[in-house]
Amino acid sequence: MNQAQQELFWSLCRFLDPDRERVAALLRAGAGTPGVLGHLLYNRMGGIAYHMMLQTETVGYAPREFRNTLRDVWLLGKEKNESYARGRALISEILEKSGAEYALLKGAYLCDRYPPGCRTANDVDVLADGKWITKIGDALRSADFRQGFLRNGVFHPASRREILHTKMTRGETVPYFLEVNFPYMQYLEVDLNFSLDYKNTADTALPAFISASEKRDSCRILSAPHFLLHLCTHLYKEATTYPWIRMRRDMSLYKFCDLYFLLYEYTLQDYDLLLTEARKHALTIQCYYALEMMRSLLQLEDPMLLEFLARICPDDPNVLERVIAPAEKREYQYTEKDVQKRFFAQDRLALLKEVCRDVQK
Repeated sequence: MNQAQQELFWSLCRFLDPDRERVAALLRAGAGTPGVLGHLLYNRMGGIAYHMMLQTETVGYAPREFRNTLRDVWLLGKEKNESYARGRALISEILEKSGAEYALLKGAYLCDRYPPGCRTANDVDVLADGKWITKIGDALRSADFRQGFLRNGVFHPASRREILHTKMTRGETVPYFLEVNFPYMQYLEVDLNFSLDYKNTADTALPAFISASEKRDSCRILSAPHFLLHLCTHLYKEATTYPWIRMRRDMSLYKFCDLYFLLYEYTLQDYDLLLTEARKHALTIQCYYALEMMRSLLQLEDPMLLEFLARICPDDPNVLERVIAPAEKREYQYTEKDVQKRFFAQDRLALLKEVCRDVQK
């Protein structure tokens, strides 16, 4: 994409800081191309882009297929979230009855907080301490959930070997599925996480996060600073781990947008609390990485955010370029430091150079 097309893409994604005149000018100049549309859809930002154009009254400047496709994604998101809410309520009921300690993550809370049609989720993510995994699994199986994988829309049961391997190496279980046949949701999926990263290791942050969770808007979620720190940790895991880059799931923009959305209402007191919790649980690198990447991608210049990043900035000058391959115990580094250029690169693996072997997992 050329510079004008990239500018339109970022402008449509910055829906909380709309620049109506610039968006209108870019659309009138023909920047609403199939390439921009594809990137919006690929990054699950279509609903947000249409919402932004509605709010700024710029829909009419977009080409017909551009605006109609985004409108359909926006409408689909609203209807899909009705089914998601039904599924989430079912999961919450099962988990509450199980007596386990847990919290719902990511879209389970965010789908209702965004404007309608802007944020969707494909599954219900659950965080729990390892000691509750068996109890939660038993409760889900009693409700006819089965562990396995969806491949081309077809459910395939997981083997015992797959279940054990996933639990030992990824800090999560094989997903649980229940065929519900809701509109736009044939299967209800539950992802059960018992680690904050890819490692199945003891984690002092996780039990602290769970113990401070709270019931909000009919579902149990993490406290505000812990919720954001989990998003940062999850994003950091994906963006800096080689297999996720290979799958092109390392820089999905909607995950950065979640941080942008939550931070938009932050006060100085909120940032102080976030800093305290990040330091307490040794998550400052993950927090800095995710927020600085988000800031750089969306080109944000909020003074409170900039001050916070300066306070939490690590000594490591290469923190935004480092990538690890845990299974091979290798470390890589990005040769492209401009994160927007990195984002649009067709092959991000080609931007990596190996710098070290036998790194610790």
